[in-house]
Amino acid sequence: MLRFTLMLISLSLLSACALTRVSDGAHRKEVDELNAVGLTLEAARAKAVENGFACDAQVRRNVSVATADGVRRSDTLECNKTSAELMCPQRRYVTFNADAASGKVYAVGARIARHSCF
Repeated sequence: MLRFTLMLISLSLLSACALTRVSDGAHRKEVDELNAVGLTLEAARAKAVENGFACDAQVRRNVSVATADGVRRSDTLECNKTSAELMCPQRRYVTFNADAASGKVYAVGARIARHSCF
């Protein structure tokens, strides 16, 4: 019984799933705390990097983004953060959409990519 318990503890420490994974709500809260709406994309990038995200090197220009008001031309920047798991890490994304004309962020998206390895 002791061996079985030690094996379970070892496996959980190796994968670190219980320690580093976050829920959708916790990730959304982390993204909301960036307070990026109204900033330039470079200022939003700086805030994201401060909070542990790695951002794409290039901003995607004039991308069609569907909004509640219809399709809007936007400049977008995507950043991501990977959990510290050794096996099947969770990757969390934040996407900044900025008005193509003014360069100011008008919307921030958040998503999590979960990979099932077993």
